[in-house]
Amino acid sequence: MAVDSVTTWDHEFKHFASRGVTHWTSPVDLAQGEIPVTAQLEFDYSLDDAAALLRRSEIVTPTSRLELDGRLAAKNSDLAINLEVGDLLPWDDFINRLRGADEEPRRIGGRATWKGRMLGELGGPTFVGHVRGFEAQYDNLFWDEVESELKYSPEELKLERTRVRRGRSSVEMNLRLELDSWSYLPESQWQMQVNAKRTPTDDLQALFGWAYPARALLSGEFQGRGTRSDPEFAGPFQLEQVEGWGFRADRGKGHFALRNDEVRIARAEIRQGTGRVTGDFLYRMASEVTPASVEFDLQGSTIALEKIERIQTARLPLGGSLSFDVRGQGPLTSLESEGTLRLENFQVGDEVMGSFDARLHSDGRRAQAELKSTMATGRLDGKLNLTLGGDYPLQGDLTVQDFDLDVFIKTELRLKNMTGHSDVDGKFLLSGLLKKPETIAIEADISQLKFDYQHVKLENLGPLRLAYRGEEIRVEQARIRGPETNFEIAGFVRFTGTQPVNLRLSGAVNLQLLGGFLPALEARGAAGVNASIEGTLANPRITGGVHVENTSANYGDFPAGLSKLRGDFVFDTSRLVFENVTAEAGGGKVVLGGALTYGEGFDAARYDLTLQATRVRVRYPEGMSWLAGGTVRLAGTMDAGVLSGRVQVERLLLAEGVDLASMMTASREGVRTPATTSAYVRNLQFDLEATSTPGARLEWSGARFESEASLRLRGTWEHPIFLGHIHMQNGEMSFRGNHYRLTRGDINFANPFRLDPVLNVEATTTIRQYEITLNFTGPASRPVLGYRSDPPLPATDIIALLALGRTGEESELRSSTQVQSPEMGASTLLSEAISSQVGGRIEKLFGVSRFRVDPFLAGTGSQQNASARVTIEQQVAHDLTITYITDVTSTQQQVIQVEYNVNKNVSIVALRDQNGTFGLDVKFKKRFK
Repeated sequence: MAVDSVTTWDHEFKHFASRGVTHWTSPVDLAQGEIPVTAQLEFDYSLDDAAALLRRSEIVTPTSRLELDGRLAAKNSDLAINLEVGDLLPWDDFINRLRGADEEPRRIGGRATWKGRMLGELGGPTFVGHVRGFEAQYDNLFWDEVESELKYSPEELKLERTRVRRGRSSVEMNLRLELDSWSYLPESQWQMQVNAKRTPTDDLQALFGWAYPARALLSGEFQGRGTRSDPEFAGPFQLEQVEGWGFRADRGKGHFALRNDEVRIARAEIRQGTGRVTGDFLYRMASEVTPASVEFDLQGSTIALEKIERIQTARLPLGGSLSFDVRGQGPLTSLESEGTLRLENFQVGDEVMGSFDARLHSDGRRAQAELKSTMATGRLDGKLNLTLGGDYPLQGDLTVQDFDLDVFIKTELRLKNMTGHSDVDGKFLLSGLLKKPETIAIEADISQLKFDYQHVKLENLGPLRLAYRGEEIRVEQARIRGPETNFEIAGFVRFTGTQPVNLRLSGAVNLQLLGGFLPALEARGAAGVNASIEGTLANPRITGGVHVENTSANYGDFPAGLSKLRGDFVFDTSRLVFENVTAEAGGGKVVLGGALTYGEGFDAARYDLTLQATRVRVRYPEGMSWLAGGTVRLAGTMDAGVLSGRVQVERLLLAEGVDLASMMTASREGVRTPATTSAYVRNLQFDLEATSTPGARLEWSGARFESEASLRLRGTWEHPIFLGHIHMQNGEMSFRGNHYRLTRGDINFANPFRLDPVLNVEATTTIRQYEITLNFTGPASRPVLGYRSDPPLPATDIIALLALGRTGEESELRSSTQVQSPEMGASTLLSEAISSQVGGRIEKLFGVSRFRVDPFLAGTGSQQNASARVTIEQQVAHDLTITYITDVTSTQQQVIQVEYNVNKNVSIVALRDQNGTFGLDVKFKKRFK
């Protein structure tokens, strides 16, 4: 410390005065717990005045700064003080010493500023000014900010216009504490006013270190008074946006009072929509001689269960209207109470179960509860007795009769395809000690259990007996029967220790039941099951097997189903293996192999299956039917898969409307495939290679070809991609009444975006004495048609031959020898329309090669009669054709023609015309070069 001062005095130190500046510096070495201090004090001291004037003085520590300016005197001090403390924690020992030696030390921390004055006597000064605290802590109380006008003297502590903030919570208050020489004694008086407006209670709980699962916006005006030993605190309050213990309310109100060891809430009311809870509540805290006790009188009306979130689940929502009237008093351990409860229109899921009434009664020694139901069908009644003392022994029973299980089976067991009604009859017994949960036992004796699931009516065979005791569920007897179903379940599940599991399932199960777990699967038949579940709940081990015999299965929109399915499915802890599984599919034989792996849970299950097929018919895409065999592999997850492999195609049939003609006029759109609702089928990927067998055939209505093919199917179900080629060898087809013989045919699939094959096809037909050759080349969406004739004809005559069956010259000759009827052209068009609409159906129904409605007897005689004729043609063999023509207005005019092609150049025609005249023609064809 350094001092620079001027000091004067008279004889015997009279009129002593000193004026100067002193500088303090901290020592280099500090003992543990000491705080380094530096200071500069400018002083002017007078012994005669018993006072010192301080000017521009300050005292500084590493975390604080104190500025002083004014008069410091024994009786009339007036000192301006500006204090800034960056961390109060190092000063908590000093502050606790100021509180008094008898006071229990408290942890004090945070940041603070005070700007004020010290007034009065130096032995008992009064501090006044404005104080602010940040991140303040006093014992277990925490504030983000505290701001107040402070007055602190030996007689009182007064805080006015105080604002306390924690998070979003903020309250305003005034506080006065009566002090006795700076001490707050038990008999000291105090007053406080607290105002809160829409203050979140979350932050208030954090302030006091509470953690109740409740929250609201609190408003209220509270008054506090009394002494330290006998405080009183009371006031009205309002609550908004109330949430607590899974319940929500719109608003609440009441009057809160705290005195001595009692907490009282009077005239309380909580509202939620039309629901309302009112009443009074008193809680007396425990003392050394008396236990904690309560008094309550509560009423509730039309409380909506769907608003109570704690009891709701996503799969099983609950609804209904709850009303109650309960009252009671006494220690918590021996409460005397009485009350009623009514639940109207109790709803589980989408079904209304009925209404329930409960009556509660307790005399302080024993509590009783009775439950009765009012249901459209069925009954649910029960009783419960609880002894209030010791280990709290309890005993109860519950009886159900014709109780509807539909909603529980659909939601909790996730079996949503209930196709009928389900109900249960039985009795449940409860016993044990409430203080020792491990002693609680439940015995279920179910006399009847039945339900209709997937059109399979199941019911119990004999009573079902289940027991829960010692924290273990044991299935003592459970046997279920129904159509092609008769199985038994036995074993136990324990919930303590390692939680062991030992369950066994054996018997026959109707495979229709699988549709509840896999809605797209349609299975029929019975499966013999012998399985066991062992291990623990956390790591169960499922082992056993399933044997099927003469069953069937179809999955969604998959183009082929399985019938006469037989074999074994063997499963263990991680996978299901197919053993000797055979079936029929599409009229052919299949052999299934592979495994389903589920070691990481069924949601992450993966499968890798192989299928060997022989002469299986598959209809895919729409309009195509394949007769094929080979080996394919299906691998993937429950959401998607890949179908790959190699198949040999023996025959490809195209439905009506999907033929070569339609290919030649194909649109630019993609392949049309059957719509599917199955997400799995939509995600199925293809990677199949298809080749043709020797003598493979390509057929559609009126056409048959031998072919060689090599195709690759890629893409998805809705967007398949065909790549490869088809080489058509000998064959023939009918088109617009003419027979064509294939001389060359290649179809190349090279477009990965749509079905638009490149054609290179040549076909010949004979009309009258002319041999017509047609060539189709180019993409099917834009084909190029070429044609020629032998003997050579002009292009217009070739087209006339193909369309009308005669050349242009013959048409002109008829026009010169007869008068063309104005209706003749319309009759020709009408003939084409009728023949195309009716002919196709009759050709399919009766198996004829061609059916035609025509006003002429084309190629067989006179055409002067324009009445309608019907032509029926049947190709008996490759080289033999029979034609029958009749006049619809007369049964006498009939024409029968038989044509036999000896070879390419010689044919024999036998004709019986409409006049009954018979003729025989031998036609020779000679080509001159």
